[in-house]
Formats: sequence, C-alpha cells, structure tokens
Amino acid sequence: MLLSLKVQNFALIRSLSFSPKQGLNVITGETGAGKSILLGALGLVTGNRAEMSALLNKNEKCVVEAEFDISALNLSALFETLELDYEPITIVRREITPQGKSRAFVNDTPVQLSVLKTLSQALIQVHTQNTGVFISDPAEQLKAIDAFASHSPLLLTYQESYREWKQLTRELDGLLLQKSNFEREQEFIRFQFDELNSFSPVSGEEIELDEQIAVLGNADEIGNTCKQAMLSLTENEHAIADQINTVKNLFKQVEKYSAKAGEIKERLQIAANEIKDCSREIEALSQTTESNPEVLESLNNRHARLQLLLRKHQANSASDLVSIMQGLDERLQDAHQLDERIASIGLEINEKQALLKQQGILLHESRLIASQNLLEGVTDQLKLLGMPRATMDCTWQHHEDKPEVYGLAKATLLFSANAGSAPLPLDKAASGGELSRINFCFKALTAAGQHLPTLIYDEADTGISGSVAASMGKLMRDMGQNHQVITITHIPQVAAAGKHHFFVYKAEHEENTESKMKVLTEEERVQQIASMLSGSNPGTAALANASELLKSY
Repeated sequence: MLLSLKVQNFALIRSLSFSPKQGLNVITGETGAGKSILLGALGLVTGNRAEMSALLNKNEKCVVEAEFDISALNLSALFETLELDYEPITIVRREITPQGKSRAFVNDTPVQLSVLKTLSQALIQVHTQNTGVFISDPAEQLKAIDAFASHSPLLLTYQESYREWKQLTRELDGLLLQKSNFEREQEFIRFQFDELNSFSPVSGEEIELDEQIAVLGNADEIGNTCKQAMLSLTENEHAIADQINTVKNLFKQVEKYSAKAGEIKERLQIAANEIKDCSREIEALSQTTESNPEVLESLNNRHARLQLLLRKHQANSASDLVSIMQGLDERLQDAHQLDERIASIGLEINEKQALLKQQGILLHESRLIASQNLLEGVTDQLKLLGMPRATMDCTWQHHEDKPEVYGLAKATLLFSANAGSAPLPLDKAASGGELSRINFCFKALTAAGQHLPTLIYDEADTGISGSVAASMGKLMRDMGQNHQVITITHIPQVAAAGKHHFFVYKAEHEENTESKMKVLTEEERVQQIASMLSGSNPGTAALANASELLKSY
C-alpha cells in the first residue's frame, strides 16, 4: 500500500505530505483546491510525462516521492524481471530540474520511464468516471472470476502443467525444425560419408604412400645398387668382409703380446659382423623392390584420390579425413536419435495434454459456478448503485485442442442496462459511467480473494446521490477492510464512509496561492460533510445530518 506521498514544487503545491492508511481514505475539498494536482503528482511516479509548466517555482526542481509497502504483493519476480533490487518497503522518486530534465529512481536506482510504468501498474490502480478498461479486458474478466472463486491451487496446478506442456511443444518444434534442416542436407552428408568410407582413409598413410611410390618407382635402380653393394661387401673375390677378416687374423696372432691389439681385433670382428648384417639387409631390400607396375599404378591412384579428398574437404592429412568421416557418421547417427527423441516427446506431449485437459475441465467447472455467483452479486450491487434493470451474463469460447495459460475456455462478459435488451459484450453495451460502476462492483466482490495494489477512485461516484451514494460509500468501506482504497469525492455519503478523511484547500498569500492538505478531526469531519450537504456555513440541521451520516457507518 501507499505509505506516503511527498510533493515539492509541483503546480500549486510548494510542499505537501500525504500519508494514507489501511482502509478507505477519502479526499475532499472545493473544486480547484488541488485534488487533481495531487493525482497529477502521483502520475509522475507512475511514469507519466513531465512538463516544465508543472514547476511552481521555475528556479527550483520538482520532487515527487512515493513510499510503498509491497510485502503482500508478491512482486519479487517482477523486480527480478526489471533488474531491480527487491525491497519490501520501496521508494519511487521522480525529479524535474529547472532545465526540464526528468529523472526517475526506484530505491535510489536510476530507471527508465518504461520501467516505472511497468512497476507502477502493480502498485497503483486509478479509476475514474470513464475507467472501464479493466473489466472490459477479457484477461481481467477471468482474473475477477478466479479471484471470486478462490481456487488458486487449482489454477496454479493447471498453469504449471501448461508451462510444462508448452516447454515440450517448444522443444518438439525445435527438433522438427532441426530435422527439416537436416533432411535438406542429409543426402549430401550421406554422399560425403559414403565417399570417405569407401576410400577408408588411414591416419598417417600419406607418408607411407609417398615412401612406397618412391621405392617402386625406382625399383630397378635400387636393385642394381643392391647387387653392386653385395658384391663389394661379401660376394666378389676381394670382398670387404674377407679383407677385414684377414686384417683381424693378423691382430689375432699378436694379441698375446698387446692388450691393445686384442681390442683392435674385437672391433674388427664387430665391423665384420656389421658388414654381413648390412649385406643380408641389402639382399632383403633387393628382393622386396622388384619392379611391379600394377602395384605402383594402384599406389599412384590411391595417392591421387587422397590428394583430391584432402582438397575437397580442405584437410591437411589423412588423419583429418578420418575425423571428418567420424563427424559425418555421428551426424547420421544423430538423425536416427532425433527421430527417436521426436517420437518420445510426442508421447510426452500427448500424456501432458491429456492431464492438462483434465485439470482444465476442473478449472472451468469451478469458474462456471463462480461466474454465476459473481454475476448475481454484481447485478445485486448494480441495483444498489442506481441500475435496477441491469443484467449480466457470461459466454465461454472453448478451445480444448489449443490450451492457453489461462485455461481451456475464454470468458466474455455480457451486459444489458435495460429490461428487454439482449445482453451484449461489455465494451459494446455499457457506457463509460456504467463500466465504471460495473468495474467497481467487480473490485468490491473480488477484493477478498486478491492482493490488490492501492485502489484510487477519482470522482468515480460522479452523478449519484442519496441511497445510491450511500450504497457506494458502504461498498468502498467494505473493500477497504482488506485493501487500501483512496477516493476523491464530492459526495457526502461517500466522504462519511471513509475511515480516514483528508481535506485539500487553498492557502492564499499576497505573492501566491498554494494547495495544502490536512487530516480532519471528528469535529472537522462533521463540519466538512455538513458543508457538502448544504453548502458553506451549514446550519444546525445540516450539522445534525452530517453527524448522523457519520454514525451510520
């Protein structure tokens, strides 16, 4: 609720502090005293446009600060959405500088006006003679029915199931889009995979291919070289191996005289063995490098194909091709898993939608009963408010195959002000004044089931008097038992219903005129209401009537 409103240098207000309480707060005063100015100041903290002309003193800045107790409004999620720090006691401030610059703050954090407007909708609702937008909105109509039904657990259960169902449908849509996109490129992916799979690249094979091609391409030269080498090493008459053995035998005869000679003999023996090993390896190389044109052609073909695939896939090596082939295979496997996931989610959606339908039907049945009782109550209250022939009805548009977050059926409230006239949708059948009273009745009947923000009625009772005015005053007072209600009124019956009475007046000085406000004492209330009944300087009878009127509440 609104704890305080402090206004400085705005219109006719130099400095004013307004501290409404829980319950029905009434504001009265003569026409032009400044009641509308107070609402204008409140409009600044709700995000309305600021005008330089609003400054009383053009050389000083205008400051409007509103303090709210929002602990009962469950606004933590809204604050998080707006990226604001949540505080149970929240202060909203608006400043207008003499240069025309406007700044807004929520708990001392600078905010844009769009943030202020969004937040203020949860803090304050202002109703005027022509305000019918709330009850004309189908969403607000359902909210009113739900509040009157007091079936929050049923509604929350349905909405939780709806969110789960909606999440599944979004996931399915995403998977179907993914599948559609994949199907367009699946043929190409399959072609690429089959091409690589038929080639079967092996990591590192490009190095081995180069070596094999080099060997087979020069097989004759390698063979001749090997033959010459074997002849020189071990096979001709003066083979190196034989000569080393001859030298080794020479040192064998003298090693008994010299240890060094023995070491030389051993080293020569090692050299002889190495030469024999080299000869055997050369022989083996000679046998494996025989010219084979068919094998060479096959190797060249594979090498050429490998180079083509490397260029085609912009790869650097056969290892890269192996990785690419594995990636293509995984994408093909993903397609299979995608089909399985789509089928699985389809089953989940069907199950969730069946549950949602059951919960939606229970919610709708509860709404049917509540709407009937609510409309009967509204009709009865409208009779008290001077509309004896008014009737209301409700039609439902069912869409069980297309669930919405609010349910499986959309409500449309119908209204007729006159006997014999067919009820029509509210926005077509009701005038501004009728919508205002209908809206008021709905608020009065559903207030107990909702955590409402501060409700402000700006002369919404215009055009009524007598018993009708007394009925509206009683309804406002009853509404104030659970919520903070502020009403600006010229009707004495409504003013007398207030639990707290504020009076706006003009203080005239030689240099200027200011709007001021004060809380009326019981004696002052009698005087004020008597003046509203009979004009200024009320007589004894008017004072007595005012006193009785106050006691009636």
